[in-house]
Amino acid sequence: GQPMLIVCTQDPVIRDVATEPGKGIGPWRPAVLLPVGPQAAAREAFAAALHELPAGQALCLSAHGNDTEIGDANEGWDWTAAAVANLLEEHAPPGWRGPILIHACARTVAQFSGGLAVALEMRRVFDGLWCYGYNRAVPADEGFPPPGGLARRADLQGTRVG
Repeated sequence: GQPMLIVCTQDPVIRDVATEPGKGIGPWRPAVLLPVGPQAAAREAFAAALHELPAGQALCLSAHGNDTEIGDANEGWDWTAAAVANLLEEHAPPGWRGPILIHACARTVAQFSGGLAVALEMRRVFDGLWCYGYNRAVPADEGFPPPGGLARRADLQGTRVG
């Protein structure tokens, strides 16, 4: 199986980057673009995509973000760390252990990926999973790092669950 990228925003720039071969998307194919429109429909598509997540593969969530949520920059979708953790608990294959890359802006070391790790830890089923995220602004058109070697990247902060 391939690592999976789910685009969790309606922003056309981010959606375009996720399908552009020159942006490092190769290993993350196929990109899952959640359907534009109501967040309820996007959540259903998010859940369906997680059911297809290959057991030993990385997951990348690409969106706008801040330290507490990812989604759209303005009005529209917003996913808290707890909401993403619930989706993973309910829909990721049994035994799936990531890693997860949050390809979104963050402002501090207490950023979304760290919050997601804490939210997953409370569920007691994801011990050993690593969540990675940036603690800097990520331009909407920035490409994707390869899924292998996330732990070695100086621009990513990793948080281990459990």
